[in-house]
Amino acid sequence: MKTKDWTPSEEQKQQWEEHGYFVLRNVVPRDLAIDMRGVIKNELLKPEPEGRPDVDPMDPMGDTPEAKALRFRKLGNFCSQAPLIWHNFQTGAPMLSVARHFLGDDIIIKFNSVFVKPGTTGSATPWHQDNGLWRDGETEPFNAWMALDPATRENGCMQFIPGSHKTEIVPHVLYEDSLHAELPRERVQEMIDKHGVVHIEAEPGDVVCWHSTLWHYSPPNPSPNSRIAIAGVWSNPAINGGLNRPLTKWGMKNRQICTAFPPEPADFEGGGAAQAGAAQKDRKHYASQLNQEARK
Repeated sequence: MKTKDWTPSEEQKQQWEEHGYFVLRNVVPRDLAIDMRGVIKNELLKPEPEGRPDVDPMDPMGDTPEAKALRFRKLGNFCSQAPLIWHNFQTGAPMLSVARHFLGDDIIIKFNSVFVKPGTTGSATPWHQDNGLWRDGETEPFNAWMALDPATRENGCMQFIPGSHKTEIVPHVLYEDSLHAELPRERVQEMIDKHGVVHIEAEPGDVVCWHSTLWHYSPPNPSPNSRIAIAGVWSNPAINGGLNRPLTKWGMKNRQICTAFPPEPADFEGGGAAQAGAAQKDRKHYASQLNQEARK
């Protein structure tokens, strides 16, 4: 199955160029988004969920199954183990069409995850740049996040500093109370004072797409309502440099959607050493394409 051509609207082009993100509404029907949420909720009720569970620092540590379900902030790599989610988001035709516009006909999924921000206990995710956390030198991957619950200011929706994707990749730091490495707090405040903050509210099935260098954050969730979402990072062999990564999967080859499940690992012959040299020559080409697109 081939993807359809997708072209951003003038508003989306402007949003991407000037602010570093855009929002796609109703990428999947609301009912399907709720079904995907159900898959995740059932997984969270298990004694040991699949993926790579990440315990929330605000873990309530209750003994009931419902309380134990609140102990996680993230299920890393879970989407690639859940066919309903994988086939409708990471390798869904709508998302691959958008990713193809930026990345070309061969697409790999570098990262997939479930983000869980349970009501009253969901902790904050500090200000960061995605490629500042990856620290692998890649600046061109395409990032997206789909709401499976309504994401509102009240339950900790994402916040962006518009235009911050135009900065360099800033070295991240660890404070005593850091959840993970984060942007220097004094510089974050300077950027907020200069550019302000936008709150990204979304309904189930809406998708937010952003540049890997964009500064973003999500606050705690003090409301009684959960905020579950799924996320992915789409890349291509040239940007990846031919390097083998244990969790990277094929999403599309020569514009054909990869429908195998479990997903096919994106293995590159020779451990990537030989291909990295050849692919490295193409990285500037892909970066140039993205930059030209941003200037249109």
